[in-house]
Amino acid sequence: MKLIQNLCCIALINPFYPMVEALSTQYHLSIRLLRLLAGLMAGGIMAQALGCLTPYFLMEDSQAAGMVAHLLMQHLSYYFLGCAFVILSLSNILIKRGISQLKIVRLPSLILIFAVAVASFLLIPRMDYLRETALQEGMPVMLSPFANYFVILNGITFLLLCTQIFSSALIAWRLTDTQSA
Repeated sequence: MKLIQNLCCIALINPFYPMVEALSTQYHLSIRLLRLLAGLMAGGIMAQALGCLTPYFLMEDSQAAGMVAHLLMQHLSYYFLGCAFVILSLSNILIKRGISQLKIVRLPSLILIFAVAVASFLLIPRMDYLRETALQEGMPVMLSPFANYFVILNGITFLLLCTQIFSSALIAWRLTDTQSA
């Protein structure tokens, strides 16, 4: 009872007295690293999206523009997977050490890893195969019998790119939001 009275007196005397510490200062550098990686990854994915759109505006051949855009996505995917994996791993370690505010980063990190992996390692190689097969038959892929299948795969890849942008921006926003909490 005496403890409650003392806490009430402290709260009345100084209402700005911090009752709960938001983040442990012990892991300040780790949290800064998480924020840095999240910011670099979100900026990189947005730059990747712009880099994928640019060949379509600069080239007249949409098939060649698609090939350049998909090559860019495949080469940057290793960087994004590495950053997302480090963010997920480090946040899991910090959650086990008592910083439970980082739980909100887990799901977007997993979604980002899934979106990058499916787009870069499943869909884009399949679309490259369809392009090569159509070119061996002497026609562009949009005039081949695989055109409908290619359009579906290209649409799914675009949706996964939008998912990458959203989830990386969400990770960066949530990690910067933990600073103000």
